[in-house]
Amino acid sequence: MKKLGLMLTVLALSGCLRAGDHGYLPIRNTMVERLSGYDISFYHDDGPELVKSEYIEEKNYKLNEKMVAYRGYSVLNNKIFRKDFYSQHYFKANKDAVMDTSSLPHKIKSGEIFKLIGYATIDGTRYRLFPGGLDGFVIFTDENGKIWDKMGQIRNDSYVVLLNTEFFVKPDDVKIVELSTSKTEQTKPLKGFDVKYEGVKLDRIWFTFFDYSDSQNSGKFEEISFPNKPGLIEINGVGFRVLHADNDKVEYMVIKEDK
Repeated sequence: MKKLGLMLTVLALSGCLRAGDHGYLPIRNTMVERLSGYDISFYHDDGPELVKSEYIEEKNYKLNEKMVAYRGYSVLNNKIFRKDFYSQHYFKANKDAVMDTSSLPHKIKSGEIFKLIGYATIDGTRYRLFPGGLDGFVIFTDENGKIWDKMGQIRNDSYVVLLNTEFFVKPDDVKIVELSTSKTEQTKPLKGFDVKYEGVKLDRIWFTFFDYSDSQNSGKFEEISFPNKPGLIEINGVGFRVLHADNDKVEYMVIKEDK
């Protein structure tokens, strides 16, 4: 029993001995450090987040109004688009600050954009982790953005350990706040049609009809012609009366449309 007790004592003491930054029992040191560390829930930035989508109808005509279309431009236009609204979040300090210490202070600039690394719960408080200047070092804020007077270091890409150094945050009302930007994107026409005027050839009025209801959403088109004389023309359920047409322009009035 005395030999066993002596062996345990030697092992315990050897676990405390270190030569510079290397322990005599590195595996045991790693285990002790891991036990004193805190797991990180890493944040994955997938880019802009889709907030909502809405469909928009674009139509260029009204019933019983005289209109003019020049060659190459739309006579009838009724298209459906989808508009997507995106939002993306980022973090910035609300003012210049410094995390002061007796060795090397860490400066925080108000114009600097901080990348959120992830979250760690320490003594019951959930902290956000942000880069702390040097590779692998982090600063902490609570959910309201207030900066903690501790810094940490990420180990093994899985957990964070606290540094023994005490920092003094100045000014004490500095925060790393969450902001957001937004943008919109509009698709190509998903449904509908477009009729463009192509002038007069061989005493006929020519149009190009674009159909956006194709299953591939790429659309298809065809050329359509009618005798060059005043009268009613119907294309894709929309009826319009030609008042005058020449090679440069057509004057017309929409008088009916299918609902």
